[in-house]
Amino acid sequence: MVELLGLLPEDIAALLPGAPAYRSSQVFRWLHRGVRSFAEMGNLPLTLRAELASLGVLTLPSRAVVQTAPDGTTKTLWRFEDGQGAESVLMTHRYGKSLCLSTQVGCRQGCVFCASAIGGLVRNLTAAEMLSMVIFTPSTP
Repeated sequence: MVELLGLLPEDIAALLPGAPAYRSSQVFRWLHRGVRSFAEMGNLPLTLRAELASLGVLTLPSRAVVQTAPDGTTKTLWRFEDGQGAESVLMTHRYGKSLCLSTQVGCRQGCVFCASAIGGLVRNLTAAEMLSMVIFTPSTP
């Protein structure tokens, strides 16, 4: 089973060779809107939703810990399917917001002041895991 969130429209099209060309774009848009199930993809035929469910998965992280500082900066510890975690930080500036997110579980750098280095580098995050942190980070604390 393939993790669908990390795919591009052309990758989705390759998974659905019998579907009309526009369906892959529809699926891509649904995934990037943050749907949590195939049932939420309301403009897709039930047969296509069933086909997607048989070919791929929507592996979504959970928010394990959320901490908000007085200035509105919000740090989130995300827990992934394999039990590993990584963090993102949403910062509010006078000109807008920025989101800093991990690309790895752990770190091999070994900085003594950083908790991420304690266990060393565990693994790289998948494109789907990184994208899910962006999609599911609330825009306000």
